[in-house]
Amino acid sequence: MKFHIFLLLFILPSIAFLQPSKDTSAPYFKNHSYPNIKLLLTDSVTVYTKADIPKDKTIAFIFYSPDCEHCQHTAKELITKIDSLQNILMIWCGASYLPLADTKAFYEKYQLNQFPNIIMGKEMAYYMPIFYRIEITPYAAIYKNGFFYTEIRNGFTAKDLIDISNNNYIIPNLSNRTIPREKKQ
Repeated sequence: MKFHIFLLLFILPSIAFLQPSKDTSAPYFKNHSYPNIKLLLTDSVTVYTKADIPKDKTIAFIFYSPDCEHCQHTAKELITKIDSLQNILMIWCGASYLPLADTKAFYEKYQLNQFPNIIMGKEMAYYMPIFYRIEITPYAAIYKNGFFYTEIRNGFTAKDLIDISNNNYIIPNLSNRTIPREKKQ
């Protein structure tokens, strides 16, 4: 009986603290423009940087791991809905500690290399997980017109990206954070 009381009083309430971080001190809360990324693309020569990102499009930075089953499922699903995702540039960022060959194999296996609105590379430094405080993959950071719009933690669907593209996505209430949607001219 004492064990059951212990579970109820101490263990179960601690589960509430296992929610994703809403750390408002994360760098992306202070800097609302694109992150200073450096991706080595799958051709193993081209480096894609912040300067290469268009400012007039919806951008989805997708942080993933080639061996993540949820990431593999997400890639398969996105390809089935790719016609509805033409207005979003998806920049898939692989973890810096994994070999580029793994990123390239993922890119080709899921035929992501066939679509001009998908860019895939491997981070050259361990930047994105720190910048966004990424805890689990897949993770998506969405930008509209050059400014941070929202993030999707713990996985996302093609429907989420389609809704964002069509301005139908309802941004979840993330407590007391305020993020500017557009810079006033």
